[in-house]
Amino acid sequence: MKSTHLYQWVTGLLVILALSQCADHSLLVPPGSPPVRLRVKTITQELPDNRSKISAFSYDSQGKLSAILTYQTPDSTVSEVEYSTYSYDEQNRFTQLRHEVVLYPRGSWPNRVEQYLYSYNATGQVSRIQYVNGLTLTFSYNGANQPVGHTSNFATGGLTINGSGSFTFTGHNLTAYQTTLNITGHGVMLPSSGSNNVYTHDDKVNPFYGIYVIPSPYPNGFVNLQSSPGSPKAYFGGIDNVLNLSQNNVLTEKNPLSAEAESISYQYQYNAANLPVLRVKTSTMPLPAGNRTTIETLHFDYESY
Repeated sequence: MKSTHLYQWVTGLLVILALSQCADHSLLVPPGSPPVRLRVKTITQELPDNRSKISAFSYDSQGKLSAILTYQTPDSTVSEVEYSTYSYDEQNRFTQLRHEVVLYPRGSWPNRVEQYLYSYNATGQVSRIQYVNGLTLTFSYNGANQPVGHTSNFATGGLTINGSGSFTFTGHNLTAYQTTLNITGHGVMLPSSGSNNVYTHDDKVNPFYGIYVIPSPYPNGFVNLQSSPGSPKAYFGGIDNVLNLSQNNVLTEKNPLSAEAESISYQYQYNAANLPVLRVKTSTMPLPAGNRTTIETLHFDYESY
């Protein structure tokens, strides 16, 4: 593997996050609440040829997210089906996501599985996230129970990557995120590198604020760092998405220190409760090209409870 490829892989991989567990930032409060008694029922991802993938949410008797079933429409029999199961400890703290895909045609390939394991410190904050296929993240917090820093490390096939980073909040929104990383192994020793992203927000309700991880549909996810590079690309949270760290919805994300970096923007439509019902994600390349591309379109449906 060439060093440039390693750098591109790791830079994408280490867009990581930490989650605080304070009263208004907890998975014990279902997505979409407070301030309204609505919670997410489905996320629908638009696909080409009038197809879509629906992720349907289920909740237990205490209102905690318990499962997500993901399938393709209009005909779920001609595509993979995915099962996400959420586990909690005796203190009702989220401890594990197990995400399994049954590939199509049925029985043609073994099912693929990815898992996230969460650990807590003495004050109930998430201290570590382990992505079972090889990545471990460790977090630190400020007095407001917001993540302020992280370290990350993994080793695979003689390759070692160690990283660190910092989070900056304005009120309850993440407004800046900086990372550095070092790569050694396979005869490669790259100089320290990293990224610097800044974010802007709307003034509406983010229904996924404080949610630990919502996986996106296959073929995203299911990364095995022992055999190949990659990043899970979760919808929200996990190890590579920070959109769940802000109370409001992110409008833009950009690296102001890189003239060659693309900028990402999000356009929303909202319901009467100020919750997003449509999100369009767009990438714009810097001038002179200035190409603008729609990356993803999501629809959100809610239910009362």
